This record gives sequence, C-alpha cells and structure tokens, in this order.
Amino acid sequence: MKVPGRISIFAVALAGAVVALSTPAWAPGSLGLDEVLKAVKGNHKLVAEIKRELKKNGLPADKVICEGARFGHQWKYLGGGRAAPYSCVIGKHELTIDAKLTFYDAKGHSLGSAMNDTTFAKAKTFRETHFKWKWAKPKD
Repeated sequence: MKVPGRISIFAVALAGAVVALSTPAWAPGSLGLDEVLKAVKGNHKLVAEIKRELKKNGLPADKVICEGARFGHQWKYLGGGRAAPYSCVIGKHELTIDAKLTFYDAKGHSLGSAMNDTTFAKAKTFRETHFKWKWAKPKD
C-alpha cells in the first residue's frame, strides 16, 4: 500500500508552501553606508553625524557595511530592494536609523504607508521621511 508515502510527500510539499508563503515582507540585507547616506541625504544633521563618526575613525563610507530591511518576494516591483530600518557599525558605535516609508504606484500616486496586498502589487517606488536614529555601543 503506497498511500502513506504519498501522504508524506504531500505533507512535505504542504509544509514547504506554508513556509514560503509565510515569509515576512521584510528580511535583513546588506548594503554599503554610502547607499544609506544617499537615502538620508535630506537630513543634514544625520549626515553630519555620520560623516563626523567616519572621520573620527578614518573610515570611508564605501568600506562600511550596513544592514537594511529588504523587501520580500511579496513585492511585485520592489522585491530585493533595501529600506529603513538600517543598522551600521561605524568604529566603536552602532547606528540604527528608522524612517517612515510611503509607497507610490507607477503614476506617482501615493499608496500610503501600509504594507498590504495593494502595496505589494502596485508599489513601484517609495520615499523615506521622518528619520529617527540612535547611536549605541555595538553588541558583542
């Protein structure tokens, strides 16, 4: 009787589908601090603080690796892209940056900030505003 084998193959396939479909809209992904600086360029105070910390540690921005949220596979157009929150270790300090994200469709119309099926399907671009950040000692 081969029914148990078929059931177990079905169970494994079903479990895989559940895991794939339940992955979050966000996952971590690496990017350079130079990319983060481009994202926050409108906040002069934040940019000045980052540049001051880089200078103090003798580091170029393109040599510092950060972690940012990565848009998951649910996003039709933004999948794989990076956005706030960002986390970067610069010298002996860890910088964490958060922002409000607003999503826009192909015609530039705002879709708001909610992450739902509509934004997953229609968002082609996004804008980060209202940056908040904090400096801390890196975790060991």
